[in-house]
Amino acid sequence: MTTSNPSSLTPSEFDDEVDDSDIPPGHIWAYPCKLHSCPDYGKSWQLRSNFLAHLQDREAHIPTATTPAARRSIELAWRYATDPYLPPRAAPGFRSREDPDEQVWDYGFKDDTDKVITGTGTLKEMEIHKAALRRQAEEKEGGPVHF
Repeated sequence: MTTSNPSSLTPSEFDDEVDDSDIPPGHIWAYPCKLHSCPDYGKSWQLRSNFLAHLQDREAHIPTATTPAARRSIELAWRYATDPYLPPRAAPGFRSREDPDEQVWDYGFKDDTDKVITGTGTLKEMEIHKAALRRQAEEKEGGPVHF
């Protein structure tokens, strides 16, 4: 009687050489955490084994990364090829560089009393912030207010 080897179905979680044939020459795999509720969201690992250990160790991943096959599936879905000589990807919270409407900024503007209002968000979120403050001021003053 022969027994089946379950590891033959799923490559070793500690084999960083797996799938290197799928990557362009001069590039390496990077393994970012894309789970928003994880404290390491946006952090990226160059070693597959370190990324898989992260999936096992972080409480945020426990519901989805319970088995080697599940962790492998996450790793395949989230990885991206990168040039190892480029700096790391943008920090969490910084959105697509191609679309200025998606970039997050630290912004500031003055209200009608010359008080500086600061915040963090996209240009649209800043406009919403301004509009909300304008409505609050109008309700207090009983007339239109301009920023």
